[in-house]
Amino acid sequence: MPLPARFLARLRRLPLRLRGRLGGGTEGLHPSKFKGAGLTFVENRPYVPGDDPRFINWPLTARTGEPIMKRFESSRDLVLWLVVDPSPSMFLGDPVSPLRWALELCGAAFATLQASGDRLGLIVPGDSRTPALRIAPKRGRIHGLRILETLAERGPSIPTEASWREAMGHWGEHGKGHRLWLFSNGSGLQGLAPLLKPLATRHRLVWFQPEDPDDRHGMTWPEPGFSSAIERQRWDLLEDPVLKLNAWLRAGGACWGWAPPGILPGSDVAGEIRVAERRDSFC
Repeated sequence: MPLPARFLARLRRLPLRLRGRLGGGTEGLHPSKFKGAGLTFVENRPYVPGDDPRFINWPLTARTGEPIMKRFESSRDLVLWLVVDPSPSMFLGDPVSPLRWALELCGAAFATLQASGDRLGLIVPGDSRTPALRIAPKRGRIHGLRILETLAERGPSIPTEASWREAMGHWGEHGKGHRLWLFSNGSGLQGLAPLLKPLATRHRLVWFQPEDPDDRHGMTWPEPGFSSAIERQRWDLLEDPVLKLNAWLRAGGACWGWAPPGILPGSDVAGEIRVAERRDSFC
């Protein structure tokens, strides 16, 4: 499925249209759960035996007569994995297929992370004829466009539990707090639930499921059996997914809790990162 020229042209302009790109080295934009040495001051608190004396607040200690510690919060870059179900039914739809819908959301995610300097990766399972696709998370416009172009050129395959296991590899077994966005209409998720269950306790997992309320002949796929820790978002296939994503993020979707730097709260982020002005431009 070739990437539409108008779609690619808009994607190439997205980073230029996003305002106020934040610089400043490797200091992450997103708070970590790990407390300790960092660049962001959190609070003063009483000394507890075993505390590092390097973090004593000496002026406050002198005033109060009791040892007072300064507590800092470390921060880190956000890592977002895009996981796309390549089942044949994802390629079917008029006027918009679920895969095109997923491409728009992936494009919006790329533009947003490009503005904030975070990292984006891609996972697509294969089958007996098509190898699994895995692109490690990196920053940058060229990397993001490579992800979108590779995904748009990908053909259908029928994922199984074995192919999901091959594609996922050892992702998520180490570290905490990564994000995984799964795009699927539900057709190719069999065997994925056991792989995601232990990961959902360490990372933020969201399943974006497109639904066409006007499709009278739509297939009903079996429930994949995901745990309640995996958030599920059912969105109308024919509505603008970028607008939906904008509203969802601003409402604190998946506890992301941030907006692109330089964008004022309440402003129309979707207007800045819109992938398509009209949905029929993807037909």
